[in-house]
Amino acid sequence: MTDAPDGVAPVTRTTTASTTAPTTAPSTAPTTTAPTTQDTIGYLASDELEGRGVGTKGIDLAAHYIADQFRRDGLRPPPGWNDHFQRFEMSMGAFVAKGTSLNLNGEPLALDTSFRPLGFSATGAFDAPVVFVGYGISSEKHAYDDYAGVDVKGKVALAMRFEPHNDEGKSRFVPKGYSDEATFKSKATLAADRGAVALLVVNPPTYHPEGLVPFSGQFTESRADIPVISISIEAANALLAAGGAEDLKALQTKIDASGKPASTALKGATASGDVRVEIRRVPVMNVAAVAPGRGKLKDQYVVVGAHYDHVGKSRMFSRGGKEGEIHNGADDNASGVAAMLSLAHEYARNGRDERAGERRSILFIAFTAEEWGLLGSQHFVSHPPVALERIVAMLNMDMVGRVRNDILFVSGTGTAKGLDVIVRAADEASPLDVKPSQSGFAASDHVSFLLKKIPVLFFFSGLHPDYHKPSDDADKINYDAIGQVVTLGREIVDELIRGPRVEYIAVAQGNSPHDGMGPATGGGPAGSGVTLGVVPDYTSMESTDGVRITGTTPGSPAETAGLKDGDVITRFGDKPIIDLHDLTAALREGEPGDKIKLKVVRDGKDIELKATLADRKG
Repeated sequence: MTDAPDGVAPVTRTTTASTTAPTTAPSTAPTTTAPTTQDTIGYLASDELEGRGVGTKGIDLAAHYIADQFRRDGLRPPPGWNDHFQRFEMSMGAFVAKGTSLNLNGEPLALDTSFRPLGFSATGAFDAPVVFVGYGISSEKHAYDDYAGVDVKGKVALAMRFEPHNDEGKSRFVPKGYSDEATFKSKATLAADRGAVALLVVNPPTYHPEGLVPFSGQFTESRADIPVISISIEAANALLAAGGAEDLKALQTKIDASGKPASTALKGATASGDVRVEIRRVPVMNVAAVAPGRGKLKDQYVVVGAHYDHVGKSRMFSRGGKEGEIHNGADDNASGVAAMLSLAHEYARNGRDERAGERRSILFIAFTAEEWGLLGSQHFVSHPPVALERIVAMLNMDMVGRVRNDILFVSGTGTAKGLDVIVRAADEASPLDVKPSQSGFAASDHVSFLLKKIPVLFFFSGLHPDYHKPSDDADKINYDAIGQVVTLGREIVDELIRGPRVEYIAVAQGNSPHDGMGPATGGGPAGSGVTLGVVPDYTSMESTDGVRITGTTPGSPAETAGLKDGDVITRFGDKPIIDLHDLTAALREGEPGDKIKLKVVRDGKDIELKATLADRKG
């Protein structure tokens, strides 16, 4: 289950069908007999698969294992596919490339010791005089301008992190935290607008004597217009000394005490460098198969899905592991994949029974890159093998391996008329204690279908202390209960493939046990009190300023305002929106009930909409 931070925007890029796919097959994959649920989870959650992190050999092994099970059961690829793989590329973020350098006053600095580019830095070379610009802030709202009286056009700006402090070491501008002007992006945008060719940022020695800013190139390809580099306090002091200025601590003290800028050109101080920040893209793939239906219903589909990726060895999504430590993800989500494969095996076997009667086809799919923001399922619904209107419903299973006290959470019962009746009937025949919720909004792949107005159900056994930790291992799975989950799923799918078509109903986001765990959906960052209710389109290939959305949550301000799938938000009130960070920052300043004018690009035309922000909790 995904747990991406607020305000981040993973990016995928589609490739042509000729993209080379990994061909490695799992050495221990069963080939003659159907594996048990315990076999499947044991293999997928083994150290051999390295935690199934995107871009690793382990996730390729998992993909081929799943495809082998589909082939063993005689299930065909989806319409139009040559095999069981839907291939595309995704961005795994930025990295500092070879050749990156920085020289101050002609002296080279050591990468990762005295300097480090920021993840959103532009790539390019520069060589120019240096100007100290205090905290690098210009704010009419706070009557403060570090750029007043200095000219940085064609020069390198040197700025401290954060913003002027009071005598308690807190912001002079806002009562809590720091203002939006203190963000790296705001400082970089301002420096570029004033004509600077690069921005050097340094920790102010009082209150924040930390080292270099950690490199964080994940999620977004939104780039600054100029190179942005973190430098050490020692390196900054060398520049200040060369320019005849006081040291950094003295300058910070002067600014903090007076609340007034102390910017100055550093005559004789120079900086030159070559910043090379590159995007790492990796081939990834969804894995899918079809159990064909019969009769007049065979061209309609029910989707049964589960994501097969996990967090690998990275701390990025970890909740307690060390870098390099394998996160096996037995519950998240080897358990869901095992349940999905069990259903696929049963329907492959039963589908050959000529007496089975008319029924819809079933499309089984294992999604990739769910942990990165539902990327696999978003790609699938953007490039479906069958028209979306032919997909009747979707069942998603994510973390179904830790059933306790016989309780299984089933959300989405309100997304179509009659779904609650189907679930209730299946529950009555099951030893499980189903806890239904009407809302289908939660942090897993079914949301990608829900945003396309496809009814969904989501099986989930609940969070536990091992969630996103290396301790999520196969020996902690409740295997008997997974069998019951599969039986419950079969009862529901049987009704969905044979009964009257269920029709989508918009239902507002609710408060189910798994809500609020996923990527930001325009609800504002942690701690903010408002929501807009848009879902960013993380899979768009189009390069454009603004935030492209793939849908709105039912009952949200965005839906009421008339925002639609494919709209690109370019302005929020008086604030231009370049990327998701800008939208997040704008929401942070909002209050419930605020009436906001939104500028949107729709079908190449600019339109204006009005939205009333709502209370996030409401």
